[in-house]
Amino acid sequence: MKVQDKVKNLFQVDKIILMIFILLSAFGLVMIYSASSYFSLTSVGNSEYFLIRQFAFVVAGIAMAIGIANNGKKFFFNERLLQIVYGILIFLLLFVFTQSGIKGAKSWINLRFFNLQPSEFAKVILIWASAFYYQKFKDSRDWKQLYMYPMGMLVLVSILVLMQPDFGTFMITVLMMWLLALTTGFSKRAIQYSGVAFVIGYLFTYLPISIIQYLPFKAYQVGRFLSFHNPWDDTSGVGYQSIQGFLALARGGLTGTGLSSSIQKTGFLPEAHTDFILAIVGEELGFIIVWLVLVVLFFLILYIFWKAQFCRSLFSRYLCLGVGIFLLVQSGVNIGALLGLAPITGVPLPFLSYGGSSFIVSSIAIGMVLFALKYDKEYQEEVKNYIRMNEFKLEEEKEISQEEQAEEVNVQLIEEEDEHEEITGG
Repeated sequence: MKVQDKVKNLFQVDKIILMIFILLSAFGLVMIYSASSYFSLTSVGNSEYFLIRQFAFVVAGIAMAIGIANNGKKFFFNERLLQIVYGILIFLLLFVFTQSGIKGAKSWINLRFFNLQPSEFAKVILIWASAFYYQKFKDSRDWKQLYMYPMGMLVLVSILVLMQPDFGTFMITVLMMWLLALTTGFSKRAIQYSGVAFVIGYLFTYLPISIIQYLPFKAYQVGRFLSFHNPWDDTSGVGYQSIQGFLALARGGLTGTGLSSSIQKTGFLPEAHTDFILAIVGEELGFIIVWLVLVVLFFLILYIFWKAQFCRSLFSRYLCLGVGIFLLVQSGVNIGALLGLAPITGVPLPFLSYGGSSFIVSSIAIGMVLFALKYDKEYQEEVKNYIRMNEFKLEEEKEISQEEQAEEVNVQLIEEEDEHEEITGG
């Protein structure tokens, strides 16, 4: 095969998903540079520091997505490899406790060139595990056998993530896995209970502090849970970040103040280039661009869900559903925190926020979807060929059967003629 043909074959994936992924990543680079330039200049003396690092992550992420899309068949169906990867994940989640914490949490491993966050990779590994075991036990009538491996793996990961503590990742991972489990359709009653559980969980945030303070949460976590309902109760404390985000959106209005002209990023809004990058988009480019970005992002998510329903391979379907749910939940929590509808838990916005681990994980997720759709086409072709072969065999058997019947009729006629000649005497 020629080099040109090999390169062309690499991009034989879903073009819509790939182009939206690249488009959002490129837009994210622009906004990360704009949102981080002041902070990086004052902190490290180089306004392009975060831009250069994120550019490296984007290039690596796109390469990984395309690589997974074209080579996933070599490892996604290997149960032994899945177990080894999960074992490495658990080791890394334990190893983080030997590291010095960042902002009160031991969630990262310092690799010098960037900080690795193992809990982020747990999301895509658990999606892989769920798709594998839901497909493997698809005919099981025992719910324990169906959910034993995915939920067992989730429990161990969740305990280690909570111990860091990283409540944002814990919340997203548990919600993602629960919603993915519901898509198996094993129990309709579970769907009803899930709605009730969600309402109770949300009402939990309205409990008075006199009750919440006795729960096993740190003081800043309790403050985040209580402040998002009314951040103005503590304008200089736990409500400060939310208020600064509101001010950024209000200052931008419909059309924004202009690219790179944000005031909030100059020391007023914490995490402007990470968790609250959408606030800077609103301030500099306005509500119209924010709306357009969200339309593109949620179109990508809905498109993944739409493609999932046409997958004949159960593995491909659950892989697409898992990634779609992951992107939906993480985007929803990030946007909800900005709008005051959810607590601030340090969750990045997929493809737009700065962060090596977060972007690489989002890229792997896109690669998983691209592989799932590519594999499903091959799977459907195999099914069609199998059906054609069976139809051809049936036709052959039918023809043989008809020939045998004709021969039997001829033999019977000859026998009848012979009997007639014997009776009539020739």
